[in-house]
Amino acid sequence: MSRAELATLVGINVQSVGALERGDNYPSLDLAFRICDVFDLPVEAVFSRTPFGAMSAELYRRDTRPAPNDSPSNDTGGDR
Repeated sequence: MSRAELATLVGINVQSVGALERGDNYPSLDLAFRICDVFDLPVEAVFSRTPFGAMSAELYRRDTRPAPNDSPSNDTGGDR
């Protein structure tokens, strides 16, 4: 969704959407709820008092811990 589309859906101008994204401006409670309604998400999923981490870090995080029962063994590839 573009900034222009979001702005139209929630009744604000495009520059205001940009200011919200950059953290230069904070939405009123009413505007926050309108934005959340557009994305069908709860307020805490869209807004936070602390910065959100990058979504890519969450989506593509590699688990470096070995899985249970995934330890190295003395397997030589079968009977000889």
